[in-house]
Formats: sequence, C-alpha cells, structure tokens
Amino acid sequence: MLDLLIRGGRVFTGEFWFEGDVGVKDGRVALLGRNIEEDAERIIDAGGMIVIPGGIDGHVHFQMPYGDGFRTADDFYTGTIAAACGGITTIIDFVTPEPGQDIVEAFHRRREEADPLVAIDYGLHVCVTGACRWSPSALRELYREGVTSYKVFTAYSARGLMMDDGVLLRFLEEASRVRALVLGHCENEWIIRDNLERFGREGRLAPIYHALSRPPVAEAESVQRLGLYGLEKGVRILVVHLSSGMGLDAARMVRLMGGEIFVETCPHYLVFTDEVYLREDGLKYIMSPPIKGARDREALWEGLMDGSIDVVGSDHAPFNWSEKLAGRDDFRKAPGGVQGTENIIPILFSEGVRRGRISLERMVELVALNPAKLYGLYPRKGVIAPGSDADLTIIDPEKEVVLGRDTLHSNLDHSIYEGMKVRGYPVYTVSRGEVIVEDGEPVARKGRGRFLKRGVSQL
Repeated sequence: MLDLLIRGGRVFTGEFWFEGDVGVKDGRVALLGRNIEEDAERIIDAGGMIVIPGGIDGHVHFQMPYGDGFRTADDFYTGTIAAACGGITTIIDFVTPEPGQDIVEAFHRRREEADPLVAIDYGLHVCVTGACRWSPSALRELYREGVTSYKVFTAYSARGLMMDDGVLLRFLEEASRVRALVLGHCENEWIIRDNLERFGREGRLAPIYHALSRPPVAEAESVQRLGLYGLEKGVRILVVHLSSGMGLDAARMVRLMGGEIFVETCPHYLVFTDEVYLREDGLKYIMSPPIKGARDREALWEGLMDGSIDVVGSDHAPFNWSEKLAGRDDFRKAPGGVQGTENIIPILFSEGVRRGRISLERMVELVALNPAKLYGLYPRKGVIAPGSDADLTIIDPEKEVVLGRDTLHSNLDHSIYEGMKVRGYPVYTVSRGEVIVEDGEPVARKGRGRFLKRGVSQL
C-alpha cells in the first residue's frame, strides 16, 4: 500500500511531462504513471493542478543577528513555515562566524539553533570572513559534515566580513581542493564607501541614496573580479542576489573566458524598480544590493529566459518596521533585508509563466532542478523520479491571491508585496511524503526537517 497517491495531475518531473499519478512510499517517490491502481493511505485529487518538484531556496537568513541588536523577524520555524507555504521544500541558510571564531565551531552552533525548529529539510553554507578563523583542515572537516559551499564578501569591511584580495585568492585555492562552490556577495567596497561618506557629509540620507550609493558598476566590477579569481584558481563561483544588467553582462564575459560562474537573482529585483526608494515607506526596501532601474529589471527577465541566470533564491532577511525605522533620519542605520522565500514560485509563475516570459519547464529549472544540481542535492532533490525524496508542490494555476501581511506566513509585521495580485499559487506542499501545507495553510511539525549532507556541485 502506498502512503500517498497524488492522482490526475499535470506532472512535470523536472525532465518530462505526463498527465497522471505520483505514488509515494516511505518518504520517496515510488511510482509514476497513469491510473495507478494501488491502494493508498491518502489520496489527493490533483485534477486541473500542476505538480512539480518541491522548490529549493538556496539563500535565506533565518534567525540572523544584524548590527546593534537587530534580528531577522523569522526564526528557523516561522521561516521554514513561510517557505513551505510558497511551495519550497528545502532551504539553505548560512553560518556566519563571530570575529575570531573557528568556522567548524560556528557550523555546529548553527546546527544546534536550526535542528529543533526547521519544518522542512535544510542545508548550510559557511561564510568565510576577514575576521573568522579558517584553515584547509577545517574545509576538509566540513566537507565530511556535508558542507560543500562557502560564501565570501567583496564589501562590508567595517562588519569584518570582507577579506582582502590576497587572502581571498588563497581561500579560493583551498576551496578548489575540496571542490567547493563559492558564493559571492559582489559589490565594490571602495565605490560604496566613498559614496556613503560623501552622502553623509552632504546630508543626503533619504532611502533613495541607498540605491545611488551602490550603482550597477559597483556590482559589475566585483562580479568580474571574483569571476576571474575563480577562473584563475579553478573554483566554481555563484554570484548571489544579482541585481543589474551590467552585473549580468560581467558574468557572461567571465563565462566566455572559460570561467565556471553561475548567477542567482531574487524575486524583488524582478517586480520592483528603484522608484520604491522614493515612497514614504522606502525604508522597507533597503537591502543590498539595492533594487535597480527598469532596464535592469528587464535585463534580469531576459537572463531568466536565455539561461544566463541559473537559479532564483529569495535572500529572505526581513526586519520588522520598528527596526527599519532606525534609518528614518539616515538610511545607513536601517538594517538591510526583505522577505521573499514564500514569494519565489508565485511570482515566477504569475509574472513569468502566465505572462509568457518563461516556460513552466524553465521555472522548474530555476527553482528546483538547477538548485538541486548546483548545491549538490541532485537526484535526491529537485526532480520527481522513483527513489527521489517525495518533495512535491501542487499548484492551482487559476488561484488568485493578493499578497500581503494577511496572506503571507512570515513573522514579519509588513510585506513589501502588499496589494500585489498573483494568479497561480501552491495549494499543497509535500515534504518527504508528508503533506505539510494543505489548502494553502501549514500543518507541519516543528523540528521535522532534516539537515542535508550535500555532495559537490553538478550543474
């Protein structure tokens, strides 16, 4: 007997389409076919629905401290619940060591925070900063723990995150020895620092100057530099939260030179422009890199269409309005970050698939298949195939939802998407064969998620 039978859906496995059924047993996909006749403990009628592999959000910041006393609104439970309600069945968060802390010790502490709370499966990237302690032996030990990706910063020296270029090159060389994927926050420290100091002297401290302090060239230069460093040291680079057309062109250039460079963008860059910083609530949209202009937004959609962008992640790092208001007189004091993990699939489906910008197959590549391969989770995740984890998202293509504080499930006290209508929405989310979202509402247990030991990147 099957544990779960999803009957009569339009199924895209990540590799091919079929109209029919998905049978689940012991947390894994057991059968694919039409009119499966085996009995099941539970049957979901997916007639008129689209069934895809569960989404993978490779870029979230749950339970993250920031600056002087700030902390993201979502912990590992509320964050993973929000993710699940948006059809995400796997997230990858970050380990950010404290100054002087060893990266292995920081990894174990982060797991202690996450394990009791996560409602879906998760992994961890480890940030290697200018202030932490790392060594080749630490990278090898973390490889044995299933950590195969690291994050570096080309900005934020004041927060101890940025490494100087010499140390960065040395780290990339060691990362290549363990076949790691290196994520890059790509913004030019010196351009930003000069702009911030100048705007401060001149009293230009409204939210729009956040965007003006971090122009597209600051991103593009750093994408090119990190990409070339990766080419030199033979390591794969993933540019996270890419926000500009110029930055995307820089990544394309590195690829033409033979570099293995991959690109992630985020849903907020696909639906907003820098005009949001002129609004009365412009502080809500403070994140780095900032939202760019309309041409950049269209360039990113073109990158999704032509394959220049490989994955979509959320960079989910929301702060409540009372904390954002720390920047009411000086945008530099507002914590940076916005919500997004629950919005990836609805926005890509409604704004991308329904409007003819991308195909549904391409959407599944961006949110499931490619992330699984890039982050070393394939074929366990990212595909509907016999033996794979039964991580499934069932979308009602006609369901309309007005996004906002009352319809989204983050613990955040506001939404940057307030009033935005989307058509096509996840109604069931299944994680390892267990229904964790039903009719759009969460039913998942706290702590049911598992830590994922990942292999090396395969994309």
